[in-house]
Amino acid sequence: MFDAIHLTEVHEQAEEFIRQLSRSVFNMELRRSLSQDSASRRYPSPLFASYLDALAHGLSREIAEEATKTREFVSSLVQDLISRVSDFSIQDIITTLHLFASRFSVLCLDESWMHKKAGCSGIKLILDIPDFGVRWIHDREVDLVRTLLRVLKDMPHDLPRDVSDVLGILTRVLRLSNSDTFVSGDNATNLRNKIIQLMGIFFAELSSSNAIVRQAAETCIDLLSELSGKSIVELLMPHRDRMLTAIYTKPLRALPFPLQIGMIEAMRYCVSLEPPLPELNDELLRLLHEALALADAEDVALVGRGNARQSSMDIVKLRVASIRLLTASMPMTDFFSKQPQTRQRYVYTMDFAYSNG
Repeated sequence: MFDAIHLTEVHEQAEEFIRQLSRSVFNMELRRSLSQDSASRRYPSPLFASYLDALAHGLSREIAEEATKTREFVSSLVQDLISRVSDFSIQDIITTLHLFASRFSVLCLDESWMHKKAGCSGIKLILDIPDFGVRWIHDREVDLVRTLLRVLKDMPHDLPRDVSDVLGILTRVLRLSNSDTFVSGDNATNLRNKIIQLMGIFFAELSSSNAIVRQAAETCIDLLSELSGKSIVELLMPHRDRMLTAIYTKPLRALPFPLQIGMIEAMRYCVSLEPPLPELNDELLRLLHEALALADAEDVALVGRGNARQSSMDIVKLRVASIRLLTASMPMTDFFSKQPQTRQRYVYTMDFAYSNG
């Protein structure tokens, strides 16, 4: 049986072997790029593809300590690759880095949560590469945003730390890609158009059935407003009619509880803006009446078949969401203030919700 000293020596030998192997693989891939046309260089060689799969396997370790050590080691391998600039052209190295980054991005779409987490770790490594990381993010920001939102949607509900990690990567992507570095001339126009496009993506997620995604969307909308120096309402206005129509045309009672909650929370966010995004019209009043009916309805009138405990929790969340919407709409209308029984139930419902987490 190995003692601690021998085990440490084996680890060091293994790391050095992997480092030398990595350099050999990098050399072969870089030389291949010299003799291939640009179209062929978009895809890794079979050897390099296998190497990237092995790195992904290391990053997806379930033991946190092992995963952290692997991230640090992979980061050092990437730095080794960058240091080869004296032997190869910067474009050849960038081509190889693109293959690296693309593999991590695709990994985020894998079914396994550990693979998704490994993909996010890889993207984070790319962000730390000077110049290249920023440029790579800028060229693929919209796709990366969609990918990271997909990760949040698929995230298990018992991993709050992972939520913070993924959201941190998402906001960093937005900050890097929308930095002052790219605001000049035609880039300024492209940047404005891209921010509007991103706003459309996040706006749609405000009505997500997933509370984690809704919170991420609000955080990113606030950040884009800060980065652009424009108000949230101004940035959301190009998407207003499309998004509000999607909410108004869906009768809440016909939807599952999580979707009802998502729709109501999205409208609550919209009416809470200054000025409110929706107009005070018949569609909004009808939605408020629906929210009032949901807030006042007895549990037996709302619950359906299925898990009784889950249904009870969903009803509480639905009622809280409805009352939050009615409360947020008060500056626009005295609709809620004319419902004393509902306001009294508001206090009870909110107390119950907080006491049950």
